[in-house]
Amino acid sequence: MKTNFSKLFRIWIYIACALLSACDDLEDQPSQPIINGGNLNETGTSELYILSEGLFNLNNSSLARYSFKNGQLDKNYFLGINKRGLGDTANDMAIYGSKLYIVVNVSSTVEVIDFYTGNVIRQIPMLTENGSSRQPRHIAFHQNKAYVCSYDGTVARIDTTSLQIEAFAQAGRNPEDLCIQNEKLYVSNSGGLDFAAGLGVDRTISVIDLVSFTEIKKIIVGANPGCILPGNDGKVYVATHGEDISQGDFHLMEIDSQTDEVTQTFDEKVMNFAISGNIAYLYNYNYQTEDASIKVFNLKTGETIRENFITDRTQINTPYGIDINPYSGNIYITEAYNYTVTGDVLCFNQNGQLQFRLNRIGLNPNTVVFSNQASAGESGEGGTGPESPSAFANKVWEYMPAPSQFMNTATTAYKENYTAEEVRQYAEELLQNPDLCLISLGAYGGYITVGFDHTVPNIPGEYDLQICGNAYYDALGTAEGRLGGSSEPGIVLVSKDENGNGLPDDEWYELAGSEYNSLATIRDYSVTYYRPSSPLENVRWTDNQGNEGYVYRNDFYTKNSYYPQWIEEDQITFWGSRLKDNAVNEPQEGMPEHWVGYCYAWGYADNHPNTAEQSKLNIDWAVDKNGMPVALDGIDFVRIYTAVNQNCGWMGESSTEIQSIKDLHYEE
Repeated sequence: MKTNFSKLFRIWIYIACALLSACDDLEDQPSQPIINGGNLNETGTSELYILSEGLFNLNNSSLARYSFKNGQLDKNYFLGINKRGLGDTANDMAIYGSKLYIVVNVSSTVEVIDFYTGNVIRQIPMLTENGSSRQPRHIAFHQNKAYVCSYDGTVARIDTTSLQIEAFAQAGRNPEDLCIQNEKLYVSNSGGLDFAAGLGVDRTISVIDLVSFTEIKKIIVGANPGCILPGNDGKVYVATHGEDISQGDFHLMEIDSQTDEVTQTFDEKVMNFAISGNIAYLYNYNYQTEDASIKVFNLKTGETIRENFITDRTQINTPYGIDINPYSGNIYITEAYNYTVTGDVLCFNQNGQLQFRLNRIGLNPNTVVFSNQASAGESGEGGTGPESPSAFANKVWEYMPAPSQFMNTATTAYKENYTAEEVRQYAEELLQNPDLCLISLGAYGGYITVGFDHTVPNIPGEYDLQICGNAYYDALGTAEGRLGGSSEPGIVLVSKDENGNGLPDDEWYELAGSEYNSLATIRDYSVTYYRPSSPLENVRWTDNQGNEGYVYRNDFYTKNSYYPQWIEEDQITFWGSRLKDNAVNEPQEGMPEHWVGYCYAWGYADNHPNTAEQSKLNIDWAVDKNGMPVALDGIDFVRIYTAVNQNCGWMGESSTEIQSIKDLHYEE
């Protein structure tokens, strides 16, 4: 399910649509070489770090590193060193002292990384007292303190030595960005979440005194303020985006930090910008015409120096981030393409001439930071190719997703005119590259069968497997006292290659999760889906309990058939056990439909966040078809299928998503 369209509108559009986004058609853009490849040169610069936020709710943010010293690009720097993903929707990054800080919005954490080794020192949870997410957005530093603004209306002060949160200050509605000038903190309050609830956007900048750490003033600047940066002569600049960001009612505002008053309003179309001295580089994207523009603007005179920053005809489809290298003065622009393919980083000199580009860095690269020192971290990525021994399952034996809104897109491993075998091969490619996208299993019964290149041992009393999906905690709801969020549980089966033929044709055993003995769990359940008469109609289903219904089409996936194109048969039947529906509609103010998927206690895929202990499973839980415990010394194959048959209103069907399956005992 997880109906989401990628974060097209940088500031609040993805929030304005009730936090919707998802991995759409992850098509391959033309693969271009690194221009001026080999050992690239940058004045005074040793390394680049590139943050890619991925797609909202898909847990595929990534961190890449490029070394000018040895000319090596490591696209999975964080994953390779820390052996886990970075999280969901990483929004900001900065180097301060000997540490690299990354703000991860949906995962609601600040990752603190030792710059020299690349190892995580601490993962700072950004949670409220009741455990719900604050949704942190951006970070700024001053005198050994880090300041992080969050959508819950707060700014956290973190000591950069102890890495503990010291205090919180209240700002405005849904703070988007922050900066420091004249011993004060300036926070842009977007109001994006409130816009989604029909309350309108915010129009203010909170001024927070750093000594008392309290808000001392609100400055009215204009609708939906976003990017905010300090300038020369004590000035602060902020971009405002209007009531509806898609309409392009943008302005650039100047604030005097001595008086905390707006001193100038520039009628400039600017979504995001970067400042070097008195020069600002303003980029904009017109959602009506789908045209991008980048101009050079003199902040002191208020004059445009160059309407088109790029002077050598280099094309950028969708600028997504802009950063200036403080050591060379070069301008780095990230390219997001259509938000669902891996993007690039382009380096230009101040004359707007392309110096080099780094291609296919990650999904939606948004931030580039620069270091004049070399680190020693090695991710070991070079030894983890598809043919190399791996802790992760890397073979797909079967892939049969049930009808869903994601059907016939890359999330279901499909490209136009693909055969069933080509779909299986593509699913295997995705499994071997979990940073690219998740694999959706579709509605009830859709399944995948995967294998390891070794036997996963069963260590009594220990977790043996971890299955990563894209579940997250959204709220601490009241339903049955369980954690709530986006749980879409999948039942997990395992098998050992007893006959030694290397094929998944031996007996399968279910890992009995917390609901295995529940009276609400239906055994020997089956659902049959029927091909609609028109590809763009709802998909009808019937089950063996006398029920019928539809996989309903929604407003987000309107061009694809929800029935698999590569299947010749006009009906598909899936068998298994069905868990009790776990999603509950809990309306909120301005949101008559607010679906919360409550997590089952343990034992299922895509049920708890990847960072939670409950994403891990124990082979000791295996039972046979009669429910009797089975003693397995190891397993070679895993099968996962969507275990609920539920429609969640505008969000669509529940569907288990899989990112990776890991042997927790594997030693590199």
